[in-house]
Amino acid sequence: MQLGWGLLTMVILAAAVLWFWQDSLAARESANAAAMEACRRLGLQFLDGTVAFARVALVREAGWLKLRRTYVFDYTATSIERRQGFVLLTGRRVESVGYAPGDTQADAAIARAEPVAPHDQATGGSGSREIPRDSAAQPQGGNVLDLSDWRERTRSEDNDAH
Repeated sequence: MQLGWGLLTMVILAAAVLWFWQDSLAARESANAAAMEACRRLGLQFLDGTVAFARVALVREAGWLKLRRTYVFDYTATSIERRQGFVLLTGRRVESVGYAPGDTQADAAIARAEPVAPHDQATGGSGSREIPRDSAAQPQGGNVLDLSDWRERTRSEDNDAH
C-alpha cells in the first residue's frame, strides 16, 4: 500500500491542528491560574471563573518563533462594577497580567504591594505595577499592567509593523 501525497499532507495537517489545540489548552490553563492568582493577591473577585481567548501572534524570542497569546478576564473590586483585565503569554510563560485602571480597591492594593524585580522581560511601561510573589507554583513573570498602557503599546507595535 502506498501513501499518497494528499493523504500524507492531511495526516501532517491533522497532527499540527492537534498540537495547536493541546498547546492552546495548556496555555489557557496557565492564563487562568495567573488571572486567579493576580485577583486573589489584589483582593479582587475573579468573575466567570475563566479567561477568554482574545488574540494570537507570532513573535521572535531568543531567535525562535513563538506564539504570543492574549487572554482577557473579568473582575470586580466593588461587586458592582465589572472590569476587564488581560493575561499575556509567550509560549507557555506568563509575561504579564493587566487590569483596567480606575478608582478601585485594586489600585489601593497594588499601591500597598511590595515591588519585585522584573524577570528578564521586555514588558512594563510608565503605568506598570508588579505584585509580590510567594508561591512556587505561580508562573514566571507576574507583571501587572494598566490595560490602557498595554493597549497603547500594542497599537504602537501594530503601527510599527505596518
